[in-house]
Amino acid sequence: MEDQATTYKVDDIFQDIKGDDENVLMTIPPEVSERMGWLPGDNLKITVEDGRIEIVKIEEQKDINGEK
Repeated sequence: MEDQATTYKVDDIFQDIKGDDENVLMTIPPEVSERMGWLPGDNLKITVEDGRIEIVKIEEQKDINGEK
């Protein structure tokens, strides 16, 4: 897949969690989920580096017998 960078406003993606000063809620825009083929329940790896957020889907790993 070709790298595609999209810029969003912080307030459109992150919301404070009432009573939790350590964390925020991150909302992935529907157009991003659709373009990436992500569905509710998918496991995602999120990396933050140099002011950028990289999100990749973690594929389920199979055991040595080929089972999940």
